Amino acid sequence: MNLNKLTNEPHDWFSVKSAARGEPAELFIYDQIGSSMWEEGVTPASLIDEIKSLKMKDKDTLSIRINSPGGNMFDGNTIYNYLRSMKQNIDVTIDGMAASAASIIAMAGDTIRMPENSFLMIHNPWMVVAGDSQVMRKTADDLDVMRDGAVKTYLSKTGGKVSKDELITMLDEETWLGAELAVELGFADEVLEPVRAAALFDVSNYFNNVPDAISHMEERNKRAQQRATLAAHKGLSTTDRANK
Repeated sequence: MNLNKLTNEPHDWFSVKSAARGEPAELFIYDQIGSSMWEEGVTPASLIDEIKSLKMKDKDTLSIRINSPGGNMFDGNTIYNYLRSMKQNIDVTIDGMAASAASIIAMAGDTIRMPENSFLMIHNPWMVVAGDSQVMRKTADDLDVMRDGAVKTYLSKTGGKVSKDELITMLDEETWLGAELAVELGFADEVLEPVRAAALFDVSNYFNNVPDAISHMEERNKRAQQRATLAAHKGLSTTDRANK
């Protein structure tokens, strides 16, 4: 999945900040989950190495901030399981979106907070395969097993506010949850004041039912990027003429 970032601003898309002055250590996941043929996102190996480098004590808090379109489900599960195995308190904030595999990672939080303009998206796992009818049937069975694993992860957080059948329907429909609904259904614990997302991803071509708020932001960012490119081109042309 090649989910392009709609910004030219420099960012550390995955980074860790050590605790300082009584503040918790911070882990920023502002990228796709796992690697693809096009680019490398947040991999379990890199994330775990960075967390271990913090040398945290058992009762410390790790603050995780997420703005991710998702990616590889196996990598998402690996990161989730590692975070759940930690003895530290895990505090998750969804700064922009936690979609697909990133929503699995978010469920590792002992506390999950969402600004009121952020989104959580859950859907059935999918994959691209090639092969005969036997391969396709086995792939369908494998996807059902993967979905059942995701269902257990979400239900472990929602605490009975959503039934298994209701959750499966939400996955089938590829559901986007705003902060208030996410809290109401048990996927999150607290709604925060709105914030400006640190990164935005072009997801309309990959996911269904993308909220208008995200689609409109994508269009605004695309136009801003086009204007910046045009301005840079004009500036270069002016310089070229001055040098002639």
